Amino acid sequence: MKQLRADLEDAKAEIKAKNNQIDKFQQLLSQQQQLNLSTNRQNEKLLDTPQKASEGSSNDHTDVSEPTEGNYKGEETKTPKKGLFGWLRR
Repeated sequence: MKQLRADLEDAKAEIKAKNNQIDKFQQLLSQQQQLNLSTNRQNEKLLDTPQKASEGSSNDHTDVSEPTEGNYKGEETKTPKKGLFGWLRR
């Protein structure tokens, strides 16, 4: 009986550790998704604007935001995209 209780406690500890891993992976996934959205917006912005060699358009970092627990709300409130191939229709 003592062995069963010990095994049960071990299993509970393993489940708790796995739950912690899942939580961490979900957080990392959310951060990666935010980074992907930001990168896609920047790419779309660069494709939609004419090339300006000397005006420093590459220094525009206004759309980049480091996703952290403090500024990630779990929802996207930015303007909708034109679409993946919107730049082809020009």
